[in-house]
Amino acid sequence: MIRIFRPVPLALAMAAAFPLAVNADSAARVEFTAGEVRAVAADGRSRPLTRGAQVGSGDTIDTGSGRAQMRFTDGALVSLQPQTQFRIDQYAFAGKPDEDRGFFNLLKGGLRTITGLVGKANRSNYKLTTSVATIGIRGTEFSVAYGNSVNVTTGDGAVDVCNGAGCLTVEDGQSAYVADQNTIPVIIEVKTDLPPPPPSNASGGVEPAVSNEVFLVGEERDDDGDLVTLDGLDPQGDLQSGDGYYVYGQYTEQYGGYGGLVTLTGVTTVIEGSALKSADNGDSGVLTSGTVVQSAQDGIIGWGRWASASCSGFSCDGDVIADLHYVTGRATPDLAALGGISATYSLSGATTPTTSGGAPGGAVSGTLLADFSSYTADLDLGVTVSAVTFNVSGSGSINSGTAAFAGSFDSCSGCGSTPNGSFHGFFAGPAAERAGVVYSFDSAIGGIDKVTGAAVFAKGGSNMGN
Repeated sequence: MIRIFRPVPLALAMAAAFPLAVNADSAARVEFTAGEVRAVAADGRSRPLTRGAQVGSGDTIDTGSGRAQMRFTDGALVSLQPQTQFRIDQYAFAGKPDEDRGFFNLLKGGLRTITGLVGKANRSNYKLTTSVATIGIRGTEFSVAYGNSVNVTTGDGAVDVCNGAGCLTVEDGQSAYVADQNTIPVIIEVKTDLPPPPPSNASGGVEPAVSNEVFLVGEERDDDGDLVTLDGLDPQGDLQSGDGYYVYGQYTEQYGGYGGLVTLTGVTTVIEGSALKSADNGDSGVLTSGTVVQSAQDGIIGWGRWASASCSGFSCDGDVIADLHYVTGRATPDLAALGGISATYSLSGATTPTTSGGAPGGAVSGTLLADFSSYTADLDLGVTVSAVTFNVSGSGSINSGTAAFAGSFDSCSGCGSTPNGSFHGFFAGPAAERAGVVYSFDSAIGGIDKVTGAAVFAKGGSNMGN
């Protein structure tokens, strides 16, 4: 059983977007299908599902070899994997917490969901059932894969996984495995395996304009081919590649060279899985990776490190690159639309820092404070290298037109009397939900010398570590 709660501000916004008066027979609208997806009613009648179709209580959605995405009337979004059977046992939404219901059954397969208003005030009114485990969730996003066993990964909050053998609390970003209904759930390192589909046409979307673009799991695209999901985001979807991307890179040269900054705007990127493979600015230049050492993305922004790179036409032209730390994604289109708010960002990902002196890097922590009225950014980082933690901080300015920001470090423990370092980055997501930063600073400790890395921050997010 899965019980879900939404924070009050988001709930109010979603209530405004989704009217309380709804058709009791309609639980959800099909937003996207790929392949032959069907609904089987309680009386056994089967019908094909395409974009715009309605599903309701008693319907079992069978994706076969296809995929589907549904938006429920309370604002919830559910994406179904191939070979999935998902039954809507009972659903009702009228904005009355004591009467609203969302009871579902995952018979087999996998799904990812961003939750809605049902169950927000009364957790017992929302549940997802399998024969293996009961899962109670206090967050807004999760993924489940179910066959003979259950795997679950949380995107927000904490998940309680229970069965006849006991219960397990799974924190934000963690994953759990349940072998069967009589075996106690355990934490595992491997995230729930919901692989993205290959590029293909779909009845609910538009064929990608770039051959290396990949569909999200159950994605929807608008008439321009842009991704459309709840709030414009898909927390664990594949980072789309194409034109109009930012790529910020901080690199060091071979043989102890200090390197510099690479700033690419409006480039065409090639992203395979979570790894940035190349960035091409047409006639201006191209950046091509050597060996991908680290790569990650959250559907909004990507980050990683190449062990080497080939560069032509940019500021790194002619340099022999040893390490390149990068952040990449689409910049926030309109910072003014944020209404001049101040926002605190928490670290959500980082590369392992490298040094020109060859010392091994370690953990990274930090926060970013952005003021969208004065357009200033304050960055604090804790960077561990060879058992030494450097605490660096600095301030910079935000370009309101491009969503980019940059600044210098004015405080650094272990860096000598006059800190020498800087950071550069940009805000990503429709409402600046993410910020990506590349940084470098000089240390006064032999064997470490220059420290370089990349970090990603989530607005109001929690630290997911490296």
